[in-house]
Amino acid sequence: MVDIGTLSRIINAARAIQEAAEKVEQNQEDCEDMKGHVALVTTQLERLKNNGPLMMDTTVSPAVAAFDKILPEAQELVKECQVKRNIIHLLCTAGTLSKKLRRMNKRIMDRTMILMCAMIGRLECQRPTQEQVGHEQPPAAPDGDMSNQQPISIVNEIVGVADRIKETAKMVRRNKDKCLEIDERAGIVSAFLTQLENTDVIKDPALSAKLKKIVNTFQHAYELVTGCQEWKNLFMIWPGQLSKELHKVLDQMVLDLDGITEISIRYTKG
Repeated sequence: MVDIGTLSRIINAARAIQEAAEKVEQNQEDCEDMKGHVALVTTQLERLKNNGPLMMDTTVSPAVAAFDKILPEAQELVKECQVKRNIIHLLCTAGTLSKKLRRMNKRIMDRTMILMCAMIGRLECQRPTQEQVGHEQPPAAPDGDMSNQQPISIVNEIVGVADRIKETAKMVRRNKDKCLEIDERAGIVSAFLTQLENTDVIKDPALSAKLKKIVNTFQHAYELVTGCQEWKNLFMIWPGQLSKELHKVLDQMVLDLDGITEISIRYTKG
């Protein structure tokens, strides 16, 4: 189980990576991506600092512990990018380092998604205090009230788009790896979001807007995956543009979960 000392060490490593990424001499774009990814990790870990039961949860704790291993590796990669090299050496190392950084960025985002899903899934059926929410809570909906149907319908829409992505990803002709990764992430996210339906978080007034962002991202992902079924499409005008868009939407699928985590943590006992 992760203790507060381990959590603090991981947070410090994440902050060190963010600082180091600002002083690199090469592979700036990949390092900037890592800086953003690690910032998202830091946000989740900071939320756990004041919530001991959540931090010690049997699902959440291993998800946190994974960062104790991969963040030091990530930090070493960023440090390599801080070394000043002559132009010949720079050209020789940039490609190799870029591949390593991108693989690490994927590992970080995969682990971040697992952590956030674990935090979302570990919900208590209780309403948060006004201090936790920061504003007055609306009265609880009476039995049979339809006020919580909108978020549920949005979750169902997310599940529907995820299903379409799955079917479409089976038939792509280009960017197959990224399309299958989108399918995997969409499936994981939609599965965890369905767990909200039987919790009080589904009644939170801020939830619908966060869920709609996920719908929009999933729909964009579906359009991109569909574009990979054909050899000729709009993105062929700009070589590599479709691949870049797929990469962006993969990140966005994880980033969108942050809003759900922010809300759901109010409903866990701290």
